[in-house]
Amino acid sequence: MISEKQKEYRVMLVAQSLRVGGAETMVENLAYALRRQGCAVVVVVLQPGETMITKRLRDNGIDLTILGKHRGPDLSVSGRLAEAMLSFGPDAVHSHLPILQYVVPAARKAGVSNLVHTIHNMADKETSGKLKRALNRRYYRSGAVLPVALNEITKGSIEKFYGVEASHIAVVANGIDLEPFKPKCSYALHEPARICHIGRFEEAKNHAAIVSAAELLKADGFDVFFDLYGVGSLMEDVKGAVETRGVAGEFVFHGLTDNVPGALAAGDIFVFPSLYEGMPMVLAEAMAAGLPIVASAAGGIPDMLEDGKNALLCEPDGPSLAAAVERLLRDGETRKRIGEGARRHAADFSSDAMARAYLDVYKRKGARIC
Repeated sequence: MISEKQKEYRVMLVAQSLRVGGAETMVENLAYALRRQGCAVVVVVLQPGETMITKRLRDNGIDLTILGKHRGPDLSVSGRLAEAMLSFGPDAVHSHLPILQYVVPAARKAGVSNLVHTIHNMADKETSGKLKRALNRRYYRSGAVLPVALNEITKGSIEKFYGVEASHIAVVANGIDLEPFKPKCSYALHEPARICHIGRFEEAKNHAAIVSAAELLKADGFDVFFDLYGVGSLMEDVKGAVETRGVAGEFVFHGLTDNVPGALAAGDIFVFPSLYEGMPMVLAEAMAAGLPIVASAAGGIPDMLEDGKNALLCEPDGPSLAAAVERLLRDGETRKRIGEGARRHAADFSSDAMARAYLDVYKRKGARIC
């Protein structure tokens, strides 16, 4: 007789790390949502280190294994990952971030053939390593791994960059748990107006445009305050830039936060002038909070947001960002219309819808391999 535990569909989620970021938050949300769908779920992390996300996963009863990968190439991690696969017996292994060079050999050793990999950015931005790119191309084109795009724009980038046929690429939008995000009750501005950004201090997030916009808004006489959440290699450079530009009094650097709903609820406007993106989770979170959003029309962002309906899209530079923010500051009706449109659109990005879509992908891949 088959036990109830044996009947459960078993999913192993494998991530490079669980530091705070969009891909890592998606893994966390997916783990909870798959469990709500009746799956047995384990999360395996290659790199060492405890984070807010690892703590939350454990607190919420998700099995978590950290393999303690060494810095740089570490061939031994594939052996430890294979042991984890043999112990858990997954029906599907779902990986994230550029780690297929470890996942595929481990799966072969463990006899697991159902491999799915989400590409969280434009395909050419997933990794800069030539060997990793060559291996990814081989895995995707041979059918050993089913690539998943976040939207049609990123799907097109996978087709072009890796030479994969469109029919061999799945598309699943990232999802969030909508429950913690409460819609705004009022679109009246704080004094000064609070402008929020959440993202790593790295080149792609384009904090330089935020600093430039702040300088322009101040010169035009607007009383605004920027709340920046996140950490990263460019954080000190950005702090230096606000001093140089004479807008240090308009910025607070909060560092990491474990209360994204609270951070968003405190804001009047959310800005996101990235240079390139796949499908940033934080935009779905800002939508769920009902914030009027100004975002660059970069990468997969236009596939998430419609200009003038649930966001204002701009160019990834200070003047364009400042002009869009100024429009929202001047016009309360536009703020309300954009914010309410964003809240309605957030329903398209629920974590339960994401989990159901991924279960279909896992079973499609398993059927194609068998």
